[in-house]
Amino acid sequence: METFKEFTFEAAHRSPPFEGLHGHSFKVQVFMQGERHPVYGWSHNLYEVDAVLSAVRQQLDHKFLNDIEGLPYATLENVAHWIRDQLEPRLPGLTRVVLTRGRDGQVEGCVVPVQACEQLESD
Repeated sequence: METFKEFTFEAAHRSPPFEGLHGHSFKVQVFMQGERHPVYGWSHNLYEVDAVLSAVRQQLDHKFLNDIEGLPYATLENVAHWIRDQLEPRLPGLTRVVLTRGRDGQVEGCVVPVQACEQLESD
């Protein structure tokens, strides 16, 4: 079974030499796989997941992303990997992180699959 939860955050960043300081509304989707609970039917208790996600969101929301340790180049892709790195040790069964920005019809984003990242980093 695959379960997901999403959260949003607002943040500013700069990606020299491409553009000046600017901000975005971001949406993060976090996907997890696990066995179905025999009573409740869930693979993950979303109250417990929410506590983990809230801690990560708090580090990002209304912040200058380039000032966060590990994000000197706060591109969409680097932020997605940073989020994955924060969540992976705390969310068993994490399978992928999706990060998007923009409004409907103008959304851009990336998907960071957990297993693929581990394989790339070990090469």
